[in-house]
Amino acid sequence: MPTVPRLWLFAALLLSLSACAAPRPMLESPRNLVRRWPEQPLRPQVEWVKSVSAPEDAGIAKGFWKRALELVTGAKKGHIVKPYGVLYDEEGGRLFIADPGAGVVHVMDTKAGKYSVIASTAGVPLRSPIGLAQDKEHSLYITDSVSDAVYRYDLGTGALSPFLRPVDRPTGIAFNRVSNLLYISETGANDVIGVDSKGLTRVRFNSANAVEQLFNHPTDLAVDRKGQVFVTDPLNYKIRTFTPEGTLVSDFGVMGDARSELEKPKGVAIDELGRVFLCDAMSDMVKVFNDEGHLLFSIGQTGTGPGEFWLPSGISISGEFIFVSDTYNRRVQIFRMLAGEPDDDEETSYDESSTMRTE
Repeated sequence: MPTVPRLWLFAALLLSLSACAAPRPMLESPRNLVRRWPEQPLRPQVEWVKSVSAPEDAGIAKGFWKRALELVTGAKKGHIVKPYGVLYDEEGGRLFIADPGAGVVHVMDTKAGKYSVIASTAGVPLRSPIGLAQDKEHSLYITDSVSDAVYRYDLGTGALSPFLRPVDRPTGIAFNRVSNLLYISETGANDVIGVDSKGLTRVRFNSANAVEQLFNHPTDLAVDRKGQVFVTDPLNYKIRTFTPEGTLVSDFGVMGDARSELEKPKGVAIDELGRVFLCDAMSDMVKVFNDEGHLLFSIGQTGTGPGEFWLPSGISISGEFIFVSDTYNRRVQIFRMLAGEPDDDEETSYDESSTMRTE
C-alpha cells in the first residue's frame, strides 16, 4: 500500500501537470509583445511572431505520461541543438528543421499535433543535414555535407533513401518550379548543379559561364517566382543571380561591417515582391534588399530575446511567414510580413548606394 509521502508526491505531480497551459498555435502572435521592423518613423513591414525551440513551441502538446516522465527524470526530447536549414510545408502544416548538431531533421506536424525526426537508417547515414527542399511530388530533399550525399524522404511512407551521391560537400538546395530541376550547391567543388527527378545532372553553373572560377565555396540557394536562382557566394561576399539554365544575370554585395555591406552571408530567400532576405550571420541580422541590390531594411540585432539573433543561418519564406534558423540560440524564429507594398521613398530609406552588377 502506498505510503502517505508517495500519495502526496503523486498528487503534487497531477496538480503540476494539470496546470500546464495548452501550447499556443505556432503561427499565432503573442498579444502582449509587439516587435516590428523597420523601426519608426519608417512604415513597419515585418513583425515577430514567436520562437520555436521544441515541439511545444509549435503547438504540439505532450501526452500526460510523457510529461510525467520528463518531470521525474528531467529528460527532454525534441529540443533543437544547432539548426540550419528550415522549411515550412504550408499545405501539410509541417515545419522541417535540419539540425546538424543532432544529426536529424525535426518534423513538427502542427495539423496532426505530432513530433518526429528523420534520422539515420540502415545504409543511410544522416550525419550533417544542412539544406532542405520540397518538390511538386511532396518529396523532401536533404543535403548532408559530411556524408557527401543528397537524400530523398517520402512524406507519405516515411522512407529515407539516397537520391544523389557522391556530391562534393552539398549544402544549399532549392527546387525550381519553372525548370522542374533541383539545384544543389557543391560547396567543395565550387559549383552549383541542376538535376532532374532521376538525379541526372542537366545544368552546371561553372560550365554555363565563361569565368575561370565563378564561386568561392557557394552555399545557400533560393529560387524566385520567375525561376531565377540566387546563390550565396560567402567568401566573395556576394549574392549571385542566374537564369534556370545557369547563366549569370547579376550580383551584389561587398565586404564590410556597414549595414548595407556583408560580413558573413548565409541563408537566402525571395518573397513574392522579389525582395531578397539574407542572413548575415556575423552581424546577427536578416538584411532585406530589393532586386537591384539596394538595402531596404534589416531585422534584428545581437541577443537572445525576441527578434534578436546569435548566428542566423538558414531562412525560408512560406506565404506571409518568414522562418529563420537562429543557430547559436538553438531555435527557429518566425516572422510575419505585414500587408502593403513598400513605397518608392521607403526603398531608398537608408540612402545606400547600390552594389548590383549586371552582366
